[in-house]
Amino acid sequence: MNNHFFEQKDCGLQAFWSSTPQFKTARVSAHLVLPLTTPENAALYALVPNMISRATREYPDYTQFGKRLAELYGASVQPGVTRVGDNQILTLAAAGIANPYAFDGEDVQQALSEMLESILFTPLCDENGLFPEDGFLQEQRQLLETLDAEYNDKATYAMQRCVQTMFAGEPAGVPRIGTREAILNATREGVKAAWEYAVKHAQICQFTIGDGADDRFAQQLIKRLGTRDAVSIETKRHTASGDVKRVTEEMPVVQSKLVMGFAIGTTPEERLAAKLMSVVLGGTPSSKLFMIVREKQSLCYYCAARHDTPKNVMFVQSGVETKDLDRTEEAILKELDDMKKGNITDDEILFAKLAMCNSYNAVADSAASMETWYLSGMLQGKLHTPEEYAERIMNITKDEIVSAAERVTLDTVYKLKGAAK
Repeated sequence: MNNHFFEQKDCGLQAFWSSTPQFKTARVSAHLVLPLTTPENAALYALVPNMISRATREYPDYTQFGKRLAELYGASVQPGVTRVGDNQILTLAAAGIANPYAFDGEDVQQALSEMLESILFTPLCDENGLFPEDGFLQEQRQLLETLDAEYNDKATYAMQRCVQTMFAGEPAGVPRIGTREAILNATREGVKAAWEYAVKHAQICQFTIGDGADDRFAQQLIKRLGTRDAVSIETKRHTASGDVKRVTEEMPVVQSKLVMGFAIGTTPEERLAAKLMSVVLGGTPSSKLFMIVREKQSLCYYCAARHDTPKNVMFVQSGVETKDLDRTEEAILKELDDMKKGNITDDEILFAKLAMCNSYNAVADSAASMETWYLSGMLQGKLHTPEEYAERIMNITKDEIVSAAERVTLDTVYKLKGAAK
């Protein structure tokens, strides 16, 4: 595997490409990174990737656009919107067959790059210079349906409510696609302005991964972008507010949800120990939360801990019977308190380390997972290989894990309480 990386600061571009015969497909992508500010802006930017990937000046309708993708051996274009730390990520990705497997030496990677360039810089507009109204209304409706789907998935909804409560007043507390009201109030003029601002000012993380991958699309972007004033995408660490924030909602659900948010007062250099600590607590089937709270005490259907690296916080999620909500919260805090006292076995540490190393070793198994890994590094300003992290994980001591646990503070408790139908 031949990995390359460079940064072009005067145009706000970071680029990564990896050429490997392991992948018979090519994936070309561009991630536009912007700070989260308000639900209204989040909704407008969330509409941008889907709007601009519907059609371009070169392929002015869905039929012509789809025909070109079919000609490229059934290639696909995937827009998306995510949140990482305090930032909103607008993603445009194209995937197709790798060049060595195309007929007659056809350059599929370059064709995919040209399609993405067309989508990003010359999307289709009507005679008024706005995105077509029918497409706008459809994408607006689909974004509302995404909100509905997330609301109907109560585990997702409970997690979002805890995040929004914990990060209230911070950029990370802004919903990644805005609120229902913000989506409904979005206009074509607003979405067009959001696209123009993103092209001019977003930080851009670009990836090309596959057999024969190179940096041609990155070079195309450099020419297109020129010198520009890109926004800062720093994520600020969350600190505990002092008083525990508690929110309880009642809904007619069979299984209640408990989500607990914890602030971790470690330095950036100690975050890997904090991540390992969260895995020991609740990241594997051999973790304390799974073995004790779920299996031994039978208090919940599931109970897992997850470390949010950019914000340096930890979330514990569980699904419980309504009558066991308070007991489960107490049991989770008891296991964390035991870790602070050093009650961690060598096997618990070893199994957690092996699980993390296994996940690091699996990063190179797919282009998408490699992209996710290195995108995270770009956003944090520190690019490390999975192998480097695996080596560091194996060298973390029990004392470092205990020290990380000692700096964990309960910040937010969200309960979705089942009510009688």
